[in-house]
Amino acid sequence: MIPRSSHVVFAFAAVLLATASDPQAEVVARTDRQGNYLGIEIVTSDMRGTPVVWGASGRQLREGCVLNPNGDQNADLWPVIAELPFGARTPWVVWSRFNGSDYDLVWSRWNGQGWQPVEPVVAAPTPGHDLDPALTFDGNGRPQLTFSREHDGSSEVRFSTWQKRSWTDPVLVSEPGVDSRYPVIVGFGPGSVDIEFTTPDSVVVKRVLFSVPGTITDDINPMRHQRSVVIPVYTGPVSARWEDR
Repeated sequence: MIPRSSHVVFAFAAVLLATASDPQAEVVARTDRQGNYLGIEIVTSDMRGTPVVWGASGRQLREGCVLNPNGDQNADLWPVIAELPFGARTPWVVWSRFNGSDYDLVWSRWNGQGWQPVEPVVAAPTPGHDLDPALTFDGNGRPQLTFSREHDGSSEVRFSTWQKRSWTDPVLVSEPGVDSRYPVIVGFGPGSVDIEFTTPDSVVVKRVLFSVPGTITDDINPMRHQRSVVIPVYTGPVSARWEDR
């Protein structure tokens, strides 16, 4: 429920789901009268229960609040949202955007006054679809991202972490040639992150080891200048059938 005393500023990141018949949605950042960030929510329908369509809700928007006004034309997919767990609790958003031939990941974050311009996670386009992003923050407030890259009927899991101005080059986490999907980040350690994903017959956890600076503002990119190491942590039976996931 929105507090009666708060002033609501709607910062819309409207996103279209996989098919035209699916409901569309808006990501709403709420602020108080002083402009302080209160929280974020996903709205899939208006007060009458009608599915929301990008800015078609009739709300008056201030300039700069619309994050993704062309999302329906781009056939953008559902976003993932992570909120910095301390301080300003800044929300970050990542989603898959159609580039005309396949899907690439793009991202934005709330800067206290509006959404930053949408930018690609991977600077150079890559073959295949980048899908199923999972986004979270480690204990130092550094964004961590994993996703699946689908190409030629198979899928692999990749991982990227945030540096001062960009995401690191995504490293391969899953085994080459093994169909791997639905990644989630399940743990952190000093210079490491644990990623769980599913293959056709197993649940797998891999640990990515890398050397990172102490803060997210350090201007180096360890995965471009140092070799990361991926080691197995766990492999077990799938709790649900692959086709049911």
